[in-house]
Amino acid sequence: MLARLTPISLMLTLFAGVGQAAESEGGMPQLNPNSYVSQLFWLAVFFLLIFLFLRFVGLPRVTSTIEERSRKIDGDLAAAELLRTQAGEAEKAYEATMASAHGEARQLLASTHEQNMAVLADRTRAAAAEFDRKVGDAVKRIETARAEALQGILEVAKGLAADITLKLAGRTPAAETVARAVDSAAGQETA
Repeated sequence: MLARLTPISLMLTLFAGVGQAAESEGGMPQLNPNSYVSQLFWLAVFFLLIFLFLRFVGLPRVTSTIEERSRKIDGDLAAAELLRTQAGEAEKAYEATMASAHGEARQLLASTHEQNMAVLADRTRAAAAEFDRKVGDAVKRIETARAEALQGILEVAKGLAADITLKLAGRTPAAETVARAVDSAAGQETA
C-alpha cells in the first residue's frame, strides 16, 4: 500500500507551482501566502498517508491487541470464577468431612466412655466381692480365734476352779462338776 503511494506523491511534486516555494521574500516560508497552496497540498497528502497508515496498519494492531487483552481478561475472569466455585465446593466438602469426623469422634468417645464405665463397674463388683470374701474370711478367723480363746479361757477357768476348790475345801471336785459350774457361769450349756 505504501509502495503505491510513493509514486503518486512523486508525480504530484512535478506539477508546476506545487514544488516551488517562493523564497524571494524574506521570512518564514510557512507564513508566505504564495506557498499556501503547496502547503495545503502536502498537508492533505500527509494527512491521507497518516490516515491510511492508521486505518490499515495501526488501528488493526491496536484493535487486535485490545481484543486479545479482552479475551485474556475474560478467560482469567472465567478461570477465577471456576476456581472460586471449586474452592467453595472444596470448602463444603471439607466442612462435611469435619462434621462427619466430629460426629465419629463423639460416637467413639461415647462408646469408649460406656465401655470404660462397664469395665469399671465389673472391676468394682469384683473388688467388692473380693473384699466381702476377705472380710468374711477374716470374720471367720476372728470367730475361730475367739472360740479358741474362749475355750482356752474356759479350760483355764476349769483348772483354776478345781485348784481354788482344792485349796478352799481341801478336796478336788469331779471334773464334770467343775465343767458344769464353769459352763453355767460362762452362760454356756454343755451337752
